[in-house]
Amino acid sequence: MLRLKKRFAGVGLVLCCALRLSASPVLTTIQDTLYNADGSLFNGEVIITWPPFVAADGSQIAAQTLTVPVPSGYFSVSLAPTVGASTAVTYSVRISSGGRNQSTELWSIPSSTTPLTISQVMVVQTGGIVIGSGGTVGILSTTITIPDVVGLTNALALRPVMGTAFAESRAAIVNSIGGIDGAAGTLSDCIHVDGTSGSCGAASVVAFVDSEVPAGNVDGTNTLFTLTPAPFPMSSVAVWRNGLFLTPGVNFTVSGSALTFVGSATPQIGDIVLASYRTAAVSGVNFSDAETPGGTVNGTNATFTLANVPNPTASLALYRNGLHLEAAADYTLSGNTITFLTGQLPQTSDILLCSYRY
Repeated sequence: MLRLKKRFAGVGLVLCCALRLSASPVLTTIQDTLYNADGSLFNGEVIITWPPFVAADGSQIAAQTLTVPVPSGYFSVSLAPTVGASTAVTYSVRISSGGRNQSTELWSIPSSTTPLTISQVMVVQTGGIVIGSGGTVGILSTTITIPDVVGLTNALALRPVMGTAFAESRAAIVNSIGGIDGAAGTLSDCIHVDGTSGSCGAASVVAFVDSEVPAGNVDGTNTLFTLTPAPFPMSSVAVWRNGLFLTPGVNFTVSGSALTFVGSATPQIGDIVLASYRTAAVSGVNFSDAETPGGTVNGTNATFTLANVPNPTASLALYRNGLHLEAAADYTLSGNTITFLTGQLPQTSDILLCSYRY
């Protein structure tokens, strides 16, 4: 009985070994002779690296680097085929001698029962090693596509591309999908920060009207006066009556070039009426007109906030109930914060208005 057990145990071992052998991947042998450029036999090593992949026969191939010595030009190695693998894969091959890289190659290996030469599996070569007894140098026999290079697709996606409106010798404009287009317009146009173009003439130059006397009868009953030319924007109109700053929308309204006074603000005989305003937009300069600063007007609060930081600070004109206040004497300005000094705190129902550049 003991002998039988030993026999069966031996049979089991043989079967196990047979199963393992049947699971081994089918290999293709690459065999060749390597020469130096002067015709002498090459001595060195071939370093082969590959990522993990599933071969055409279903074998799971793990990532590895293999160094194969090349004595007196003789080279031979057996590798799993990459042709027909589940994903596109190639072997990365470096041929080196004396610690110096002589050639860099990519191999794509088909299934073959007979040995193949290096030139039959090589798809890319750079370097000066002569391969094969016939003395032929390996050449590019296929194309490496962008997805074949790890990370190249993502790297290229980060680079700006040529847009459909790209043109040489034009100012560059970034389009909505990140491409580079050429600015449209005539060569005499100016380019704006939003990519549009336009005339560099009067339209981009500020026109100011200062201390104009509006046309109209100052007789205590007439409310309609005329400005020349029409203000732009309407909010830029500042009107003074006998030196008192009037509140837009409360004491007067503007429509086109028509200035209309409201109620008790109607100019009386002997009154002096002055108006200042802009007539065109400014390139690179912003204005805040008749802005009410943020803050509680209650007789105790001293701090108020502007929507923007005045630039320059001296451009700030601050009015309380139409009276022009003086910086340092009535208030201080830091950034966009107005701080009223003691004795100048705005009282309940006071009207604060500001105009400035930024």
